[in-house]
Amino acid sequence: MFRRTLLAALLAASPVLAQPVAVPDCTVDARLSERGGLGLDVTVRCRAPQPVAFEMGEARAAPYVGDLEVEQGNGLAEARYRFDLSGFARAADSTSLAVQRGNGVLATLGSWLIEPHGYDRPPVIDIRVTNARGLAFAAGLPRVGDAWRLAGTTVRFAGYTALGRLTWRELAVPAPGSLRPGQPAAHGVLRVALLDGVAEAGRADVLDWVERTVQAQANYWQGFTARQALLGLVPMAGRRGVGYGRTVPGGGVTVMVEIGSDVDRHRLFGDWVLTHELVHTGMAFIRGRGTWFMEGAATYVEPIIRARAGWKTEEEVWREWVDNMPKGVPAFASGLANASGRENYWGGATFMLLADLAIRRASQGAKGLEDCLGGVLWSGLDGAQRASVGDYAAACDRATGTRAMSNLVDRHFNRGEPLDLAALWKELGVSPIGGRIALDDSAPGAAWRRMIVPGSRPPRPVKLPWQS
Repeated sequence: MFRRTLLAALLAASPVLAQPVAVPDCTVDARLSERGGLGLDVTVRCRAPQPVAFEMGEARAAPYVGDLEVEQGNGLAEARYRFDLSGFARAADSTSLAVQRGNGVLATLGSWLIEPHGYDRPPVIDIRVTNARGLAFAAGLPRVGDAWRLAGTTVRFAGYTALGRLTWRELAVPAPGSLRPGQPAAHGVLRVALLDGVAEAGRADVLDWVERTVQAQANYWQGFTARQALLGLVPMAGRRGVGYGRTVPGGGVTVMVEIGSDVDRHRLFGDWVLTHELVHTGMAFIRGRGTWFMEGAATYVEPIIRARAGWKTEEEVWREWVDNMPKGVPAFASGLANASGRENYWGGATFMLLADLAIRRASQGAKGLEDCLGGVLWSGLDGAQRASVGDYAAACDRATGTRAMSNLVDRHFNRGEPLDLAALWKELGVSPIGGRIALDDSAPGAAWRRMIVPGSRPPRPVKLPWQS
């Protein structure tokens, strides 16, 4: 009944426009309080020459909206309501949407913020949140003065927000590209929100793991992957290791990672999920059947980053690829555009190996895939942007001064050319022998293979906590 009443109020007060109108400036003023649970008192104001439609982007959130009032007139539309954040987070109990631990919540922006509709493109929305004592709010959105700015995407597809009582840190990170030779020092910020569920000693270990992983990531990219981002960590009872991770880039880069409530430092540093998700934060969202490209890049680059930090050996990296890349070979025969499931990860990773080799050959070893990914990021095509496979490949080619990526996209994405993986291993001199990986330096492609894991720049090891 409540949902029907809410939708009726929205439709009656704010008719959907027949014609698109110019994008208004919208502001959100929200007050986060703690009265028997977390709640938000929200006011959304939009300037527009015609009426604006408001509705909840997440239909399941509608029953948790109360005291809704919508007014329009004199070119201003205003919606006011109270949102039962704790009620919704407990009911949803999903790390992909909204979840509560203690009295802290990690939730997508679109799960609690009403969305203005009827414009020819998403409006620019400045969001200001005031907090009752002891509470905090953070997002991955860029800051403009005292506001968090959502631009270029709808509320529904925006990233995570962290609200309430939580362990909160702002880590200074080197800005994208700032570690390149000759570049001036520049800094960004990674906002880390750890929900309740981990003991005090464990929280220190978790934050240390994040900091060292960020350092390893920055060494690969020559600066961190984003000028500002939000990382939300959600403890999971009864687990010791790392669980599911998810990156949501809408409007600003945000990441969610599940961690075990019983923290084990060795398990944290032996896991791949956080490194994998942070690779996503440095790349544009690839639309148009591009999952294989995004997941393939993160799957391929993750063990390289950890090896360059000194956390894996070169043999372990090649062993992982030899064991798993055969899972992706069927995607080449059917066309990478049709990849599904694990084919997205391992077909995409195999493609990135081909790209890494092709860039090194074409540049005579001067550049590799890291120069492609980093160069695209520095050009402005960052984790908050969207691009097609072709757009990204063209940007990669500009960064490396080659046609390596576009040629491979044409062969394996556009034309579905199959791959002989056994022949590739033979060319590179990689073979499993007696449970180990043998690397033959006399193989035709061995010179290029030797550059892959260590890279062309001197690696920067990142000491593990028990090595410090």
